[in-house]
Amino acid sequence: MLDTVLKTGRDAGFSTVEAYAEKVMRQDISGTDGPLSIHEAHHDRLAARAFRETGDPLGFSLSAPDARQVKRCWAELASGSSVDRKRNFAQLLPRAAVRSRLDIYDSGIEAWDEAQASDLRERLRESLVTFPGLKLKGFQFSRALKKVYLANSLGFAAKYKKTLFQVQVGFQSGDHQLELGECRTHFRNFDPQRLVARGANLLGSLDADQEMLPAALEFIVMSPEASAQMLREFSPGLKLDRAGRRERPVAASSRVSILDNPALAEQPGSVPFDDEGTPAEEKYLLNKGVAALAVADIRTAFEKGGASTGNGFREEQGVFPRVQFSNLFFKPSNASLPQLLGRAGRGALVYLVKRQGPGRLPAEAAFHAHGFLFENGEVTRPVQFRLATSMRSYLLHVVDVSRELRFFHSRANIGSPYLLLQARRDAEKNIFI
Repeated sequence: MLDTVLKTGRDAGFSTVEAYAEKVMRQDISGTDGPLSIHEAHHDRLAARAFRETGDPLGFSLSAPDARQVKRCWAELASGSSVDRKRNFAQLLPRAAVRSRLDIYDSGIEAWDEAQASDLRERLRESLVTFPGLKLKGFQFSRALKKVYLANSLGFAAKYKKTLFQVQVGFQSGDHQLELGECRTHFRNFDPQRLVARGANLLGSLDADQEMLPAALEFIVMSPEASAQMLREFSPGLKLDRAGRRERPVAASSRVSILDNPALAEQPGSVPFDDEGTPAEEKYLLNKGVAALAVADIRTAFEKGGASTGNGFREEQGVFPRVQFSNLFFKPSNASLPQLLGRAGRGALVYLVKRQGPGRLPAEAAFHAHGFLFENGEVTRPVQFRLATSMRSYLLHVVDVSRELRFFHSRANIGSPYLLLQARRDAEKNIFI
């Protein structure tokens, strides 16, 4: 089909044509106590982008396409568009694929048995015994096989396939409920005990009185979960089309290095090339506190006078690629969590942050933070407080970074170890970083 799209687009008068197709098989299994229910769906999509010698690209997207639909779409684009003299970036599309041996496909999906989902649910239930009062309120397990095909009229042609296994679990403890999810490219990588422990920690941190915050609070330790949430909130500032728009240029403590790497084996954000064909490569966005690079797709890089970083991806219904992250993460160090707690002496270990809105100052954001107080390496009582910071201030106040890197997948795959930050408290019991 891609060859047909390219030929028909060229016949319609376009000088350069790109065709992208994906086929997705997805199966969802859900339930709690009784028998699990199963729902299966198949999704096909074709997206095309075309350039004249000059001017912005045109395109269309089809589900379940055939040759007649493709021909009609090209004819409509050719007849309905005017010619302009604006220079475009067609010549920057890749001309050849780079070979990759990236491990993102679990061959076991072909012989997958629904009994594996039932077994995973039982292992979750067994893990609950360690945490009295913690209950399983919901369970959904999904498996998906995604096949991607990409070609353009400059000679590029490549494909890959990828598996995704995802579990969504609802937990309840007392009056609090919480839903957690994990996504993996290989089924064997699920650890039910870790997921249950996450649920217990997060629910425990919700049961706190805001008045219990100590008068002096100098240090905060952000858990991988909370730190990944913060990085997700601030991540648009690490894109070439957004960097530096709302505040001063990105800067950070010398302890901070942030990478985006689509070439990590067995990670949900990994791909051998992006949706434009740019090969997957590790890149530092911040290197020991210094801004090194901002991610870009071909269009954004062309407009800014740079080169694509391989971060051009299409939304689920999108025609054209947009700048997105793959595996975005803080680089871990050799330090352990106990070492971070020991260095701080006392402070708050934050497990969960929720965005509340803008802060008092420009570029500042306000969050509601939940966690536990700690002193002399021991975690004590739950605590909650209002946290306000900007991206720049947050990164500049990182004192140390741990080695326990964990990823959390939600559209992009965001990862972090524990972060030790210096903070201050005001008279109104707010914490500022």
